[in-house]
Amino acid sequence: MSSLPPPRPIALIAPRLDWAPAARAIQACAELLLPAGYYLAAGPWHEAQSLPLLGDLRPAAALTIGPLDDPALRTVLAALEIPVVETWNASPQPLDGAVVVDNAEAGRMAARHLAAKRHAQVACISADNAWERARREGFIGSAAALGLDLVADIVQPEVQHMNDGRMAFLRLLATNTIFDAVFCTTDLLAAASVSEAHNRDLQVPQDLAVLGYSDDGSAAQWAQGLTTLGADAAILGRRAGQLLLDRLDGERGTGERVTVEVVFEERLST
Repeated sequence: MSSLPPPRPIALIAPRLDWAPAARAIQACAELLLPAGYYLAAGPWHEAQSLPLLGDLRPAAALTIGPLDDPALRTVLAALEIPVVETWNASPQPLDGAVVVDNAEAGRMAARHLAAKRHAQVACISADNAWERARREGFIGSAAALGLDLVADIVQPEVQHMNDGRMAFLRLLATNTIFDAVFCTTDLLAAASVSEAHNRDLQVPQDLAVLGYSDDGSAAQWAQGLTTLGADAAILGRRAGQLLLDRLDGERGTGERVTVEVVFEERLST
């Protein structure tokens, strides 16, 4: 029999696990944690009836996908006095550490790229969540500073499938505005925009430039030649795992914040 102690749980707190970038980050984080003697324990910990069970789990630490902004959950985790790492976006006052993507800077990068390509009338399509709001706000603010004319700003409440993206692009067309470029805050939205543009005999990028955002490098799967920017989810997961290990080993204190670099990949769509 092995004399090694059994691995200890790290609570994985995520609103949903079927979002592909989150799954990739979780996998990368878990692969780093297991050799060190820890495993990720997923559960509906954000639900009120599960909060007592979170205490019973006695986790060594906690990893959250998205900001830790639920007051009851924050209270329970604070009482456990364990390392907590928020990912993707941090709450305004993180409970402990965070590994984040500078989504606002991603939006600013998108605006600078379209300005450099001499597009004058631009539109933005986004979904309504914390990280896409940050990309949208960064894009809108930078577009104004660069003298671009934001002719339409479409926020689609729910975006999970291509049809949701198509509906968002149709809403953009229904504004009856003239635009020569669109920034989409996810590749799914961008791919749907390219698809609907082609359905209406609009050529990309000759008639309309389309720029997307990728969390997992899947741009080419959605639409060939899609210009995109974004952060690597696996890198984010590994950095979150390393921050957790450093906190557990006492090598780093509370309040640590790690920012994952946003990278840009220019292809044919702009």
